Amino acid sequence: MKWNPHIHTIVTEGAMGNFNVFKKFDFISYNALRKRFQKILLDLLDKYFNSKNFKLLKNFIYKKSNKGFYVYAEKKCNQSTQHMIEYAIRYTGKPAMAESRILDYDGKYITFWYQRHEDNKIIKEKIHVYVFFKRLIIHIPNENFKTVRYYGIYSKKHKFHDKMIMLIKRQSHKLRNSLISWRMMILKDFDIDPIQCSKCGNLMIHQYRVC
Repeated sequence: MKWNPHIHTIVTEGAMGNFNVFKKFDFISYNALRKRFQKILLDLLDKYFNSKNFKLLKNFIYKKSNKGFYVYAEKKCNQSTQHMIEYAIRYTGKPAMAESRILDYDGKYITFWYQRHEDNKIIKEKIHVYVFFKRLIIHIPNENFKTVRYYGIYSKKHKFHDKMIMLIKRQSHKLRNSLISWRMMILKDFDIDPIQCSKCGNLMIHQYRVC
């Protein structure tokens, strides 16, 4: 519940090549990732504020965090697509804190627990209900704020975006196209086959007439 801005990312274990559609590799330097994340973020903030005070703060941050910003890069290459979708939904649709973490409420004070990232220790805290709501409100995103963004090869503006379909097996591609047809979408959402007769159960046949 503390003010701890951070980013959750799903990164491909590979990159686009100059001649290949996709070049796979499963090693990303931890130290390089920390420092690269630090530099890109501070440079963007520096460009946004464009002030002398922030430049001083930027230099101070570089001296204090000489190893880069904190990065937790857990390897999830063996996770299923369904698991990754559930992971993304969990962080984009859930509230700042689950109700199950609230241990007690006496009408004035709330007692809850959280797991500290630094050492994974379980911490219990008791605060006034007004302080609790104050911490909760700052996690509510602004109206029309986009919680999910796409970059790199995930972005539709990428020059090789249309070629990414080549990485999907032909059979899987046909199945995906069939599932997004107008008939399958209606069947999925309303459990009604729009071209099946409700009386005899036969499928209707499209007829075309040239005038």
